[in-house]
Amino acid sequence: MILALAPVVSYAAGRADPPGPQPDVTLKGNVLCNRATEPRPWFWDPKDGDHTPVIYAVEGPPAVAARLRTIMVGYPDRGLDVEDALRVQDQFSEHLKYFISPGPIAEKIHKDVEAGSRLLALTGSIKEERGKKWITVKRYEAAEVHYPETVLAPDRPFAPAGKEPLVLKIGESLTMTCVRLPAGRFLQGSPFYQRRYQDEYPHEVVLTKPFYMSEIPVTQEVFEAVMGKNPSFSKGPRLPVEGAAFADILEFCRVVSRKNGVTVRLPTDAEWEYAARVGTSNPCFAEKYKDQFSETGSRPDSTPVRSRKPNAWGLYDMLCGGWHVTGDYKSDNTRTRQMDPTGPAAGDRQVHRDATGLLHKTRGGPALRPPPPEHPWRRDGERDDLGGRFPNLPGRRRGRDE
Repeated sequence: MILALAPVVSYAAGRADPPGPQPDVTLKGNVLCNRATEPRPWFWDPKDGDHTPVIYAVEGPPAVAARLRTIMVGYPDRGLDVEDALRVQDQFSEHLKYFISPGPIAEKIHKDVEAGSRLLALTGSIKEERGKKWITVKRYEAAEVHYPETVLAPDRPFAPAGKEPLVLKIGESLTMTCVRLPAGRFLQGSPFYQRRYQDEYPHEVVLTKPFYMSEIPVTQEVFEAVMGKNPSFSKGPRLPVEGAAFADILEFCRVVSRKNGVTVRLPTDAEWEYAARVGTSNPCFAEKYKDQFSETGSRPDSTPVRSRKPNAWGLYDMLCGGWHVTGDYKSDNTRTRQMDPTGPAAGDRQVHRDATGLLHKTRGGPALRPPPPEHPWRRDGERDDLGGRFPNLPGRRRGRDE
């Protein structure tokens, strides 16, 4: 015999009230297309990837604040290495990622965030369904999001720069000083909880050899001494060279290499970001770089190089008003681990191009004041505002090894 019970609950006076709708909450954080968080590669096909907008909440109801505090407890004082950075991002994804329920408001939000994310305040009801957290948005607006002070701390490199610089001879009395940067590994790109673009997928990069980086961008007096011309818009000997054709940049490198008996070239995209982040995998919030950001290269109000403080490796003007050209063809970040990457080949389908041909990746730039170092921004081409800065690979000096 089966005993069946059919309890009847009465909601008469004095009894518990029936469950009703949950009160609205407001989540503040970074809103982006979920496609930007997917580990598999995708191309700019409108149907490719999951286009559900999501928010990585930083502010919200007590449960959000409590979870954020828990994540920050494990945030190292020394900053993030690759494993720490991935762990923090995974914790955000597991506990503070909310999918935005489908509807007209979600469609409008997605149009705003598909290419680049936005910091928004979303107000609506939340629920858990199919193993995910969801928010049904009733209204939204731009928001100022207050991140924990821990993630805004200045970057401290895990390894110091070399004490002995490499000095390149340019003319009779003109030289360029280069700083020796250590080999290392870091997480290139932007975490999902920070304002970012779709092409900045965070992935591990290993640089197996130390290299030299010029401590300032190539100035007009240096470029003119080598090339006999100055294509810059705003003229000044201590301003960075601007508007140099890419072929002239390569010729500059060839001439300086021959004169000094070393291999001089543009930095790769990974080397530039590694140098700007001083080898760390910390999130690159703009507030951290206010004392480093300079207006050099931001015509017409350009200022001389070395006008602001260097980063912790002694590199000046990494974040400035102009754009730094790199040696890589422009493409979205890969989504897998890389070792000594040099960018995609010219014939690769992922290389960006326009009517003028293939584009080279430029870094820094005036899109934000100041721009975080992981951002490639948007001005890319065969002609670039700044002639860049040049690393020198050790072990290539004629007659001896370093």
